Amino acid sequence: MKVFFVGLAALLCLAGAVALRCNVCKHKLVLFGCIQGSGETTCGWRERCVNIKASLGKLPIYSRLNCTSVANCGAVRTPYESHFTYDYTCCDTDFCN
Repeated sequence: MKVFFVGLAALLCLAGAVALRCNVCKHKLVLFGCIQGSGETTCGWRERCVNIKASLGKLPIYSRLNCTSVANCGAVRTPYESHFTYDYTCCDTDFCN
């Protein structure tokens, strides 16, 4: 029973040590950098750092930095009745976004 708890404690410590840390920015403009909501965060399990680029046609407007589900990685979305396109680019090393 001792071995089980020691193994569980080691696993929990290892899981906490490998948590991915990402930059956060609610609105990052091309020429001005982050203008709202900057900081850092720790992603959850099955999440990656993401840079979501908002474009109007081919014209880049702004970016958002945060964590997102692995399922969103590589997606390109255009919400209903919106002229914007959102491109989700993910990475999996600390502060890679």
